[in-house]
Amino acid sequence: MGKSSDAELGVIASGSGTTMSALVQPNPQQIAAVFGVIEPPAIHLETPGFSGPLTALFIMVRDHKVDLLGVPLGAVCETYLRYLLETQEPHLESHAVAVSALCWLLERKAWMLLPVEQAEEEPEDHDILDEVEPYVQEFLPAIDSLLDLKDEREHLFFRTGEASSLYEMPFEATSVTTFDLARALERVLARAKPDTVERLDRPRRSLSEQMVVVLRALRDQALELDELIDVEFTRSEVVWWFLALLELIRLAQARVVMEDGTVKFGKYVPFEPAE
Repeated sequence: MGKSSDAELGVIASGSGTTMSALVQPNPQQIAAVFGVIEPPAIHLETPGFSGPLTALFIMVRDHKVDLLGVPLGAVCETYLRYLLETQEPHLESHAVAVSALCWLLERKAWMLLPVEQAEEEPEDHDILDEVEPYVQEFLPAIDSLLDLKDEREHLFFRTGEASSLYEMPFEATSVTTFDLARALERVLARAKPDTVERLDRPRRSLSEQMVVVLRALRDQALELDELIDVEFTRSEVVWWFLALLELIRLAQARVVMEDGTVKFGKYVPFEPAE
């Protein structure tokens, strides 16, 4: 939507410099560019701040060529109402365009009349620390204490931790490998019964309790895992027994051997060198 010049609108300033006098109406191209296909009615305004058609006032206010604060819109609205009473032509669309223009002028002037809040300028010598300092004073003892601890720590030297070595079994597992243990567990799991659904609030056993049960079941003669359990067992029961056996082996309270290609478990027997 292009802006229109004073010459195009045929509007000039009066001698006082405050009243705008419209000599001719805006041409149809200008009106169509602003209002669209529906042309507003030819309403002539005579006010202390502006003299001319309503379309010219709208366009000049939009282009910032008329100070709307100097135009009394009460007189403009009164002229429009008088036009509605006097005219006999029921052009509702045209009248609606005029109402839209008046509403826009009223809204724009209302915003111009709103007071502008001036931001209070702070004095140049204002320091925000002046407001914070009284509150900070309460923490000065704690701050001083932390600074003292920092100074003391800077005079202390700590020994760096040594990298821990890899975990090692406390004894030699002879010919039994981790793959042998895995195959033994897999074989027993294949024979185990499926687990039943347990209640979530049921107390769960601990590994230390299971280790006591397994330790009591161990014999001097090494036995296979399913022989140690000696009852019908589920898959979770097998896992508990196997984990307890591994922990007992680590603590040197159980032993694992390979006999005839089968992994067996028994009580730990200390090695006694021959005389």
